[in-house]
Amino acid sequence: MVKVTEEQVQQAEARAEAAEKQQQVAASELEASPYSEMAAMKHSEASREAAQLRASAREMRAAFKVQVEEELRRASRPELERAAAAEIKAAGVELGEREGAVVEALGRAQEALVGVMVAADAYNAAVQAHADVLAAAGLDVRGGESGGARSVLNSCRVKVRGREYTELPPSGLTGWLVHRVVEARRSRFDDVVVLLQWAARAAEHEASAVVGKVPAPEQAVKSRVPLLSEALRAARGR
Repeated sequence: MVKVTEEQVQQAEARAEAAEKQQQVAASELEASPYSEMAAMKHSEASREAAQLRASAREMRAAFKVQVEEELRRASRPELERAAAAEIKAAGVELGEREGAVVEALGRAQEALVGVMVAADAYNAAVQAHADVLAAAGLDVRGGESGGARSVLNSCRVKVRGREYTELPPSGLTGWLVHRVVEARRSRFDDVVVLLQWAARAAEHEASAVVGKVPAPEQAVKSRVPLLSEALRAARGR
């Protein structure tokens, strides 16, 4: 980064002032000879140069100001950090503990999601096994209260005394669970909720008997965003 000095700024401002004086001289000459093309051209050129030099001087002055402020901030930073030593220590302790709690919670959630998929896989294996056994015994799902079937797409169904059991989507259940929790704790407009909404709906359709038995998560207390009309009324009442 190129360092700007006070001397450079002053020189730039002096050049701008000199150019503005030349512009004033050219303006006087143009006023004395309003129909002179030479005077008009000279005034136009002087005005352009004065504007450019003044803009350049302003930019240089602004850059110098930022540079000085940054140097002062850096010089005072150690003192500020020493003065805030207790707050810095407290922040490090609490944030470290909070981060650890998040990592621990993620680990438990990961184990729980793995458990969901393992349980769903075991359930599906049982559905497949019983469907094959009942179908082999001559009992299909089209008649009677009990039976089993495997479709041409290899999906299995089992009926036991009128109650049907179908295979579950293991990954779909985990997506449904994440969707449900985020929607309850955040908002139905959250990016994760929007991303998983179709997967969640598919899981609700394919596993309605299962997901319908899962208690809903606790809803977070959300502050209501005021309507525009309410905000305008509040602003007028100030």
